[in-house]
Amino acid sequence: MGLFNKYSISILLVTLGSLANAELFNYDYVDFKAGTTSSKAGDREYSLEVSKSIHRNIALKGAVHYTYGDWYIGREYKEQTQQMYTIEGIYHKSILPSTDVLISSGYSNTNGKVTCVGPTGHCTASSSTYSGLKAYGASLGIRQMLPIDIEAEFHYGIVKPESFSNLKRGYLGLMKNFKNNISIGVSYEWNITGSEYNESKIAIRRSF
Repeated sequence: MGLFNKYSISILLVTLGSLANAELFNYDYVDFKAGTTSSKAGDREYSLEVSKSIHRNIALKGAVHYTYGDWYIGREYKEQTQQMYTIEGIYHKSILPSTDVLISSGYSNTNGKVTCVGPTGHCTASSSTYSGLKAYGASLGIRQMLPIDIEAEFHYGIVKPESFSNLKRGYLGLMKNFKNNISIGVSYEWNITGSEYNESKIAIRRSF
């Protein structure tokens, strides 16, 4: 999943919307993903994504993400939950019979809560702090059909969280269609620059 620049969706709709697109890939689907991250604050991560074509070359994707983590610091016990909402515009253009180029842009809003429980002097029992983060970004990617009907997708993206430096991220996903438009796959996302933050997930997709 990535995070994207807030002005690019309208630019893509105006300047790129008239180009032709291949019929090989389906951009109408629902994904459910579950996995974990390299951060102790992200032991479990779940997401529900919905993608819908609004033009033969343009799709919109919205997603809801939930992350949970718990850990100890000395005698303190902490829990963190995060909810993230994303909206993404995707321009897709066929360059080969089995290859689409993808240009994406969008926005995310994350809300988090950290609860600390520990002895007096370390943290107040059941005390909680709240935080929020907005981010924008853009990515360039490719969607490729491999042998034995395995679909591969790769993205290189730049994320701009508000009040923080840019991050460069990579994404690789593999999906295998079985029957009745149901696909199962895996994905891996990582920071190319900035502090290490990796996400590994399994996914189930229902195409329409």
